[in-house]
Amino acid sequence: MTAGETSALTVCDQWAGRTATVTVRGEIDAATADAFHERLAAVAGGGPTRLVIDLAGVEFLDSAGLRAFVRLRKALPRDCPIILRSPHRRTRQVFDLTGLATAFEFE
Repeated sequence: MTAGETSALTVCDQWAGRTATVTVRGEIDAATADAFHERLAAVAGGGPTRLVIDLAGVEFLDSAGLRAFVRLRKALPRDCPIILRSPHRRTRQVFDLTGLATAFEFE
């Protein structure tokens, strides 16, 4: 398991075979989005065939954070599902309102 941390965000990833699970806690905003993107890019570089991002601990997501998700979706093959697990209602609404919900799976 590897972890990256900024003052307001913690990102940890764990692998089981070719499935990566990324657990995120804190806020994904202009101050943390670059660090978040770097962690996601490192995970994507590992070549997962399935990626689960646990958002239960994410308290806030802004447009800078959304950009990190879009960049991740573009970095991985279309046949690699990206599952967003347990997002708070407001976080899910951000994906719905921007039309990005169709690029991800939710559970």
